[in-house]
Amino acid sequence: MKKLILIMMAGLMAVACATLTPAEKAELAKKVNAALDDRHYTVNIRTMSPMRGPTRTVTSPWTVEVKGDTLVSYLPYIGRAYNVPYGGGKGLNFSAPIADYQETVGAKNIRHIRLTVNNDEDSYLYTFAVYDNGNTSIDVQAKERDAISFSGDMVVE
Repeated sequence: MKKLILIMMAGLMAVACATLTPAEKAELAKKVNAALDDRHYTVNIRTMSPMRGPTRTVTSPWTVEVKGDTLVSYLPYIGRAYNVPYGGGKGLNFSAPIADYQETVGAKNIRHIRLTVNNDEDSYLYTFAVYDNGNTSIDVQAKERDAISFSGDMVVE
């Protein structure tokens, strides 16, 4: 299922990139990389893929934002929770300091970012894969909840 989603995302990226001139693509890549280097960026979410169930398109303005050493997560969550406060707790809606931030550059200049955050409810590992055109996939793993994935677009100005 996830392979199908990745293939569909690659196709959408190819179509989206086909409308830009080479100069526009280079300028967009420059803006994306500058935002990542500064560690100040926002990703608007388009779809979510829970561990159990189909991929869903999201309609509300869900976002993940990295502000230097802080992660602001405003994400929907569908999945099984194991040990959370009564009523479900915060879910993936919180702001917390980043405990660990690691970045690598993979093939085709895809930047892979792994960051860990802790709050009073859980510990989380956010894994970002950011492409030059701003398309981003995010995997979220928590100790007390099932994993969930998101795809979206980086906000560039």
